Amino acid sequence: MFFERDGVLTMIVADVAGKSMPAALLVSALHAAIHLLFEEGRELAEIATELNKHIHRWSAENKFVTMVLVEIDREAETIRFVNAGHNPSYVISDFGIDELRSHGLPVGILSSSTYKTQARPFPAGATVVLYSDGITEAEDVDGEEFENARLEKILEEHRDASPATLRDRIAEAVDAFTVGAPQKDDQTLVIARTAR
Repeated sequence: MFFERDGVLTMIVADVAGKSMPAALLVSALHAAIHLLFEEGRELAEIATELNKHIHRWSAENKFVTMVLVEIDREAETIRFVNAGHNPSYVISDFGIDELRSHGLPVGILSSSTYKTQARPFPAGATVVLYSDGITEAEDVDGEEFENARLEKILEEHRDASPATLRDRIAEAVDAFTVGAPQKDDQTLVIARTAR
């Protein structure tokens, strides 16, 4: 999901636990709640905290959502984020590769969970990479996972690439790694870069 408000770009990648109709209903409820909370002008931590309350109330005990919300402020050259139990996202800049690690439980597990917004520098020309665990947990025919080390190697080798090129390199590497093995999970990549 993408939102733009007052020159600030917000991106969200979420992964709902489970499959079939209950998971689809939870995705629908999550989508509607996120739109409503953004329209109210809520801050990222507030959005995550409110979503947690709603999802905990709406969903079955074993249903939860890992989620990363990222906000790029191009003018301030900062990135703000909330990572609720999701894979680490990455910021690639001239300073290296920085992980945006999880700092809270997945949404919907405990009704009392609250979240805090973290911030990092995001200079002109920086890139942010968000993805679902279908990328790093993709398995080859022997059951070995792609894992973060392989992803990080691609990010390092293509750190100056455009978002489209970087997306293609990651997708190609995952496809080559898993050739002959069934795809077990959705694979999502969201990549954004600011102009220099």
